[in-house]
Amino acid sequence: MRVHEIREEFPFFGKRGGEEEPLIYFDNGATTQKPQAVIDRLVEYYSRENSNIHRGDYPLSSRAERMYEHARETVAEWLGAKTPEEIVFTKGSTEAVNLAAACVGETWLKPGDNLVVTELEHSSNYFPWKRQCEKRGAQLRVAEAETDGTLKTEAVISRMDERTRLVAVTAMSNVTGFRPDVGRIVKKAHELGIPVLVDASQEIAHHRVSVREMDCDFLVFSGHKVYGPMGVGALYGKRKWLEELQPYLYGGGMVQRGDCGCIRYRRDPGKYEAGTQNIAGALGLEAVLGFLKRWDFSGIEEYERQLGQCLREKLEKIPGVRLLGTERDSPVQVFESEWMGAYDMGVLLGNRGIAVRSGAHCAYPLMERMEKESICRVSLAFYNTAGEIESFAGTMRDLQKTFGRKGN
Repeated sequence: MRVHEIREEFPFFGKRGGEEEPLIYFDNGATTQKPQAVIDRLVEYYSRENSNIHRGDYPLSSRAERMYEHARETVAEWLGAKTPEEIVFTKGSTEAVNLAAACVGETWLKPGDNLVVTELEHSSNYFPWKRQCEKRGAQLRVAEAETDGTLKTEAVISRMDERTRLVAVTAMSNVTGFRPDVGRIVKKAHELGIPVLVDASQEIAHHRVSVREMDCDFLVFSGHKVYGPMGVGALYGKRKWLEELQPYLYGGGMVQRGDCGCIRYRRDPGKYEAGTQNIAGALGLEAVLGFLKRWDFSGIEEYERQLGQCLREKLEKIPGVRLLGTERDSPVQVFESEWMGAYDMGVLLGNRGIAVRSGAHCAYPLMERMEKESICRVSLAFYNTAGEIESFAGTMRDLQKTFGRKGN
């Protein structure tokens, strides 16, 4: 992996005034840095191409709509969707799951039905389903995780029955990096006629995602987790479901015709995109997917696997540091310390130029299962280096010498 060439594409890693070295950025699970190609695309749109789509009769508006729909085609191709009509643009994964949950609740969920989620889920793929069940007299069935942060496939399958209307599962835990057997979950759910939504928010930056190979019914991701702009993401949905479900948001742009008597919605995906869309965000997302095509994704996966293994091995050698989770080569690693709380650890590392994330990571059921209140997470990306990991490990050793108890 030509990591130095990759870093040159990201202005964030250039030297800034008064700083000898750029920040060691190990918080990629929260958001990723942006390549110059994305920044340039946003500037170009707002400088020269800014116009709204839908019913604009002048060339600039027509061009904006063509660019917006081309971005949809690019996302569809990246995910392996059959048609661009299976891609709904959203503000990100949170809005995408809420959109799916509201539509499923309105169309399919009746009293006595149930939805299945897991304890691995981020709050964004847990609370929307919980709320729909509360509103409609349905049951939320939660597949329990293991105390080590893993999830047994049978725990999910055993929650399904003839009243299950949907299963929602993450492709990769944002806490431990654990990856459930999504393929087997989807296969079993489909045997029972149950659709499956996959949250690929963490997965999307580290592994190639193919909705065709997964055969999932819905999939969500956020652009900013895969080096794209904030404020844009996508909901993939099989076309038969998008045609069947009732919309969630109502307003301009999502109807073909509407009067006091009746409303005729646009065909999918337009009926799910009411109001003014984030056109610049969609174009920025398209730009980053084009940028990523320049790099061998299998090479990215292998390089990040090596980084994750290196990181874990370094941390395991520091007295009083305990690694959590079972994924030895994941780019996402979490740990706790005998000699310092997670919040203080995050602050002290930040003061030394290293960005990590401390807390419950919006995964409260999993944290409760693991009996943890707050832990530190290091999340890597393909622009991170072994040298940064060594600097981080050296800083951790210095902190241990300063704050660790004698004998550790």
